[in-house]
Amino acid sequence: MTSIIRRLKERLYPSQGFSVSIIGLSDSGKTTLLYYLKLGEIVQTIPSIGFNVETIDAATSSGKPFKMTGWDVGTGCGITYLYGIIQIYISTSDAIIWVVDGSDREYLTESIEALQRIVYEDSTGNEDTTKSPAKRPILLLSNKSDKPGSMSLDEMRVKFSRVLSGRLSAVYKTSCVQGNPYEKSGLPEAFDWLALAIQISKSGKQKDIVQKEQELSSLDPRSQTTIMQKLDSWLTRTETDIGVEEFIDKFKSFSLPSWDHYTHIRIAYVYLTKYGRKEGKDLIFQGLESYIAASPQTKGKSFHVTMTYFWIQIVHFGIRNVPASPELPAPNNVLSASTSESEWKVISPGPDDFARFLLINPHVADGNLWSDYYTREVIMTPAAKVEMVLPDKKPLPNLVIRDAINNSSQQSLKQVQQLAAAQRPR
Repeated sequence: MTSIIRRLKERLYPSQGFSVSIIGLSDSGKTTLLYYLKLGEIVQTIPSIGFNVETIDAATSSGKPFKMTGWDVGTGCGITYLYGIIQIYISTSDAIIWVVDGSDREYLTESIEALQRIVYEDSTGNEDTTKSPAKRPILLLSNKSDKPGSMSLDEMRVKFSRVLSGRLSAVYKTSCVQGNPYEKSGLPEAFDWLALAIQISKSGKQKDIVQKEQELSSLDPRSQTTIMQKLDSWLTRTETDIGVEEFIDKFKSFSLPSWDHYTHIRIAYVYLTKYGRKEGKDLIFQGLESYIAASPQTKGKSFHVTMTYFWIQIVHFGIRNVPASPELPAPNNVLSASTSESEWKVISPGPDDFARFLLINPHVADGNLWSDYYTREVIMTPAAKVEMVLPDKKPLPNLVIRDAINNSSQQSLKQVQQLAAAQRPR
């Protein structure tokens, strides 16, 4: 089940430097950490779903370069239902960064138990159980150490000692707050250790960890086993699916090959990336309403305004979650330190990047994701079917933070140019 996910992750998001999974409970500071490393400043965040992926040049206390691709695992909906996803994604990582809110004792036990489960599955996810499994380093960051009452380093080490026993691991206190210089954040020393730990872990004759396939143990449509199986089949499907223009033509002519959740998500993705949110949203609403009314595939179904708006918002948020990439200037596509900013353009995900979108946002495969935001009593009312009704459990994901992060692309391009200057032959 994991083979295609692993292969596409490596192909579509090849790690620059090391690949590191950044994990922890919700509100531990994972996303703030990622963008503090990326942008050099604090960006206000909200609980994430899906993944935030960025390539980072992290400064170390020794001055040695440490380049990594950080995969920030969004646990905004809780970590309990994400263990299956986490294990698949960390199976291609060189290291794990576990982030803990060092000032929150209430959730400390939950953090310990969550890491214990991840460490156990990481240690046993090995095809040959007769041999010691490869053990990727674990860097534990006791974050928010600037807050009053935050736990001491010794206390944190004691609390996690049993979980980390036998693993190549270390605990550092960090503080990522506005106005706190990076060199005083605790991160340079932490990444100095991580660089050395990865070097040590790769120097032995250990086999790469191969994720053990999970057996079907539940028919629960929201279980991670079921969702990851669905994601696997979706990614396989993207490799043989019809092209974007043919897909649009068949949508307009009410003759799509299938009418299922995959198709609904692809409709939203294609139209939002091709036409933008404002025009794309209107085209989706008009197209779905017409398709349901005219196609024999949708006999007995009715158009649902609130449900449609919900998935448009989720897909739009997910598109913003797919990191943009700088396109090299024509005609030779050669990186040069003298290349002006005007010659660069940032490439956001396009209609043909559906597989990349799914890889970053596996939660969209969960057809019942709406139940995290709405009770059935609210979303299934006649009123919700004919007009937009706000969720009654928690707000929909906010796009403001993702837009702010994407608007920092020009700064990232400057960093690329500076790197090019440093690497230019002399």
